[in-house]
Amino acid sequence: MDITAKIQFLRTRMPDLSIENIDEISRGWDHDVIIINHSYVFRFPKKKEGLQRLETEACLLSKLHEHNLSIQVPRYELFYKEERLICSMHKKINGEPLEKLEHLNSAKAAVQLGSFLTTLHTLNSEKLIHHGLKTIHTQRYWENFYAEITSKISPYLRSSELKEVKMIFERFLSNSQKHMYPTAPIHGDLTGANILYNPANKNISGIIDFTDAQISDPAFDFAGFYWEHGPHFTREVLKHYQVSLPKEELFHRVSAFYGLQPVFHEWLHAANEKSDPNFEKGLDKLRRLQSLQ
Repeated sequence: MDITAKIQFLRTRMPDLSIENIDEISRGWDHDVIIINHSYVFRFPKKKEGLQRLETEACLLSKLHEHNLSIQVPRYELFYKEERLICSMHKKINGEPLEKLEHLNSAKAAVQLGSFLTTLHTLNSEKLIHHGLKTIHTQRYWENFYAEITSKISPYLRSSELKEVKMIFERFLSNSQKHMYPTAPIHGDLTGANILYNPANKNISGIIDFTDAQISDPAFDFAGFYWEHGPHFTREVLKHYQVSLPKEELFHRVSAFYGLQPVFHEWLHAANEKSDPNFEKGLDKLRRLQSLQ
């Protein structure tokens, strides 16, 4: 379905909507995004499997809306054609992607994020599993990820650098085999790109893009904080995380692996796109974060 067909479909579903502005955004692997009148966001799954994920995402968001959140999340309306899901629609949440903590009141942000994750991670997993929420981050997933790193990235690393990467992965994989970590509904991609802030109020206004939501280790949702803002802010968020889990054990999983693995995703993406992975920059940040543990 090209842009013309998509707009025609939306006109049939929302005949009273006067379309004055259209922004077409192709973002990521999963969806084509259209924003109409700077106010309505439409997400069209690119692949068949994305249709089921979109319905599951809508269910998760509806459960979050049953709670009194201090952070906005999208409220989906699903549009069908002859019983086949075509796209979702939600009102645009105002805000800018969070790039630096200096843009907001970090103490207040820690409270907001801790409260949000408390709500998300204590949603009823069984009900969400019934509606299609799955576990993606299995032991096999991480083993395959490590194998891909080994095959595509290792040739570019020195033996000493490869040893560093190997130690990070093998320590995590060994521990995850020995311990059954508690699981919960997680966002799965809680990075600055999906956290919106209000420049005027200097607080977090919304969290978007729940495409990677799943049932998994709740520690994973702290990975973006650790990678982008470091251990101090991660611990500040944990202070306001009211879930009965051992926080030091959770923080250890973040600092030892989850909060470091974004660099490996960046490297793989660069390798697959045949662009410069900038290994030195990634390694420098990896070592800096490890020195702060």
